[in-house]
Amino acid sequence: MTIAHYMDPEQTSFSELYKFKRGSRGPKGYRGYTIPLEVPLIEEVTKKPSKALNGSANRDGLMEIFWSPFSVLLVFVPLGAYSASHWEDGWTFILNFIALLPLAKILGDATEELAVAIKNDAVAGMLNATFGNVVEMMITVNTLRATRMPVAQRTDVVKCTLLGSILSNLLLVLGMSFCFGGLTKVKVQAATTIVGGEKEQKFAMKGVTMSMGLLTFCCMSFALPTLFAQGYQNHLGDLLDVSRNGSLLLGSAYLAFLFFQLVSHKQTLETEEGELKDAEDEENEERPPLSIWLSVSMMIVVTVVTDLISDYLCESINGVTENINVAFLGTILLPIAGNACEHLGAVRFAMDDKPGLAVGIAVGSSTQVALFVVPFAVIVGWLLNVPMTLDFGPVNTAVIFFSVLLATVLMSDGRSHWLKGYLLMLAYTFIAVLFWNLPPKMDE
Repeated sequence: MTIAHYMDPEQTSFSELYKFKRGSRGPKGYRGYTIPLEVPLIEEVTKKPSKALNGSANRDGLMEIFWSPFSVLLVFVPLGAYSASHWEDGWTFILNFIALLPLAKILGDATEELAVAIKNDAVAGMLNATFGNVVEMMITVNTLRATRMPVAQRTDVVKCTLLGSILSNLLLVLGMSFCFGGLTKVKVQAATTIVGGEKEQKFAMKGVTMSMGLLTFCCMSFALPTLFAQGYQNHLGDLLDVSRNGSLLLGSAYLAFLFFQLVSHKQTLETEEGELKDAEDEENEERPPLSIWLSVSMMIVVTVVTDLISDYLCESINGVTENINVAFLGTILLPIAGNACEHLGAVRFAMDDKPGLAVGIAVGSSTQVALFVVPFAVIVGWLLNVPMTLDFGPVNTAVIFFSVLLATVLMSDGRSHWLKGYLLMLAYTFIAVLFWNLPPKMDE
């Protein structure tokens, strides 16, 4: 799961992004619950709020977070934990897979609340960049140390999961956002172009161009170790050295990316996005965020529970792979657990004519996984003495390269419509069919 749209350089202030993200929970909260509007705007709170005001904001915030259809799925958390020691692997995998969906949502919401409460864009961006990928990182760590799976299968599942997270954001989420955003009625005039009744959405290109350039760099970082492995198959030690040093370089690129968008070029990148917003779109009032102590407490509790659930999930994979292709399970199924809520949010933003936010979620999330979580997995494998490398295999490398190429070409003009979205969704479906039919061990 990622909250990467907060890190997207084409967006404006962090508090404004917070308002947009809260909008994905419902314009009036869930099921018509109305948020009190007597509380001042976040930007206008200059004095220390009273305890009564904090209590009201905390109550309203918790109601908004938990009053959701996803909260019903929390019943699967105890069921998943119970199944780990009493039921077979198939049920354990299914129950814990479903349990991760609401946990990922709550963890993301708590992280956003804490980030806004800090009232510092740079710190908030760093916070969301780190905790926005907690679910993927936990699945990675627990899979690499899952003792019931052979070492080769552990690394295969991790690579497929990370690849699937990139592909689901870049193709499925972006495609659905473009498609549904292009078919809905115009809601924000500044972000759309209408010619003879034909709708196109507009989004800022500076941030997108930078993100796609970084993804292309990541493709190169995956392709070179893969070519090395194909040419020198008996040199695992050298391949590990290449992968580990390459991961450090990828990590440095991620840090440079954060500095670029949060410090050195923040104002430059904000200006372009501001031109694509209607003035009246900024007038919605919002409640203050949750108290820092409450947000931190929620994050700690949910993180511990998520770690346990993801551990049960990963330990059950070995039994599930007897009936399901490992490549399909890792590339298509597992990424859904951490990204479902963010996917729905991106589509909603696009339907509300906020394509910049939708693109920020899709492209920004893919960039974060490729630049941050992939090298993190290699370093964790290093620490656990598991030979995790950047050799993704020829099939996986070709899939991610052509996916990045397709997305880059379709976004090159800063415009989106339903046909572009349809092509991206077709590409994702084609890849799903490919991995469903991929013979075992073909891509090693």
